[in-house]
Amino acid sequence: NMKFIFLFLYNFIKNNYHLKRIEKFFFSNVALKKPIIFDVGSHKGKMTHLFLKIYKDANFYCFEPNKIFNKRIRKISKKIKLFNYALGKKKEVRKLYLNNIDLTNSLSIINNNSFYLKIKNFIIKNQKKKISKVVKVTTLKNFCNKHKIKKIDLLKIDVEGYEYKVLLGANTFIKNINYIILEIQKNDMYKNYSIVKIEKYLKKNNFKLIKNFRFPLMFFQDRVYKKI
Repeated sequence: NMKFIFLFLYNFIKNNYHLKRIEKFFFSNVALKKPIIFDVGSHKGKMTHLFLKIYKDANFYCFEPNKIFNKRIRKISKKIKLFNYALGKKKEVRKLYLNNIDLTNSLSIINNNSFYLKIKNFIIKNQKKKISKVVKVTTLKNFCNKHKIKKIDLLKIDVEGYEYKVLLGANTFIKNINYIILEIQKNDMYKNYSIVKIEKYLKKNNFKLIKNFRFPLMFFQDRVYKKI
């Protein structure tokens, strides 16, 4: 079964190499005291678990619209505040597209002409029929105002091509964020996806790229930005 082999290799590389590099970098280079950490697109909470090991006194806010992961995330720590909605550019209701491999669930619109998508579908036999569920979306700025949050020490965004919309939703609150780690897609799987727009937006708001983690054999990477 190619899907099983793919997932086994992907998770092996992620857990034993990719996440370990990220953990080592943050442990050695990013000192934070009692930080407020936002995990946008928590999935099963692997990054929250990683950051909890480094920042034991952190306050975590996890955003994962798919409720099936609630138990997994809550198991990590009782301190985690978990919200079953998405963050985006504006307050709205949107479709969350559910894929055969749940770590690629996304609010983004898939580019059906994508060569990368065709390879992926061949390997994992993605479903032909689009499955989706309706989810609530709010903005980072609205959320922080409502919950009286004055700053975010570390913002992690992994939302399968929807990262730019999350950043736009931060609006003026972006000046109160110190570090951002986000996933960058190096493929054409999502419509209207632009690395250039993300880079320009972060540069305009005084963020500097300080580290780049390429995921081996895959067309994406995690980038770390620091407010300068």
